[in-house]
Amino acid sequence: MSSSTPAPQASAPSPSASTQAAAARFLARYVTSDGRVIRHDQGGDIVSEGQAYAMLLAELARRGPLVRTIWSWTSAHLRRGDGLFAWHANGDGQLLNEQSASDADILIAYALLRYRGADQAKLNDAGRAVAQAVLANESVTQPDGAPLVVAGPWAKLTSRPIVDPSYLMPSIFVALGRLTGDQRWSRAAAAAITTIAELTDGGRRLPPDWARLSRGRLVPIAEPGGAAGVQYGFDAARLPVWFATACESSARALAAGWWRNVLGTGGRSGPQALGLSGNTIDPVSSPLPLVAGAAAAAAAGDAAAASDLRKRAGELSLRTPTYYGDAWVALGPALLERSIDPCAE
Repeated sequence: MSSSTPAPQASAPSPSASTQAAAARFLARYVTSDGRVIRHDQGGDIVSEGQAYAMLLAELARRGPLVRTIWSWTSAHLRRGDGLFAWHANGDGQLLNEQSASDADILIAYALLRYRGADQAKLNDAGRAVAQAVLANESVTQPDGAPLVVAGPWAKLTSRPIVDPSYLMPSIFVALGRLTGDQRWSRAAAAAITTIAELTDGGRRLPPDWARLSRGRLVPIAEPGGAAGVQYGFDAARLPVWFATACESSARALAAGWWRNVLGTGGRSGPQALGLSGNTIDPVSSPLPLVAGAAAAAAAGDAAAASDLRKRAGELSLRTPTYYGDAWVALGPALLERSIDPCAE
């Protein structure tokens, strides 16, 4: 595919009124006029993940100039020499940690590649370059030749690479393959599904926040910095959303399994940290676990539960705004409604 000829993009359904409102609140609350995404509830800092989320939500809101502003700031202040992005800066943009985080880099690539509007070819080309940098620097090659995305370049510097399972986003990988013409991304999508199926015993256990690659399989581990033990927490809770909205039925079946086997009973879709079998670690409720439960319920065909959990997540976000919760109260429903639809773009 020529870099000067953007891939066609199917017309996505319009987001629901509640999703539009959630996206507008996030953009108004956290995005500055020069394109920084400030985590007000976490010390006023900036993370590359937030820049990616805001680009996607600005695209959802059809605010092309804001997408370009966010990208311009991100490129100018966070971009590294290898084409990836430093994950952490203070509110003024001074780098606090120059390491990159694969999820942010992947979603920045996706946002750039799906962008439509002024300077489209320039942003699309930038997206191709970022996607290439992810495969070159943030993946390992498995014995069958398929790439497996690891947590970042630092995660490869060991005989047993470290993986954040929630960075494995099958539908996003499929879209990157289609939008770049690089079929390694399609192989990465298939590898992600196989790997997560093995990690969670076919959907009988929840995925962990962190894992280590050992002899071709992922093994749950505690958070590398020591902040938490093995758990289904704020990282892993993104996986039900990614898998419930995947292009492949096998991925959606895993999300349905997490609902039927764990999340659908005992109020387990509310707590912000669970053990992998569903025991409560931290009972405090948070929007993302509720959105994750809604996604898993939708995959299992439980529309009533999905609707209730989405409503609860939205109400909690309004009562207690947080950067992360507010982002996923907008992004999760947008993916579930297919107003952001990697499978069709």
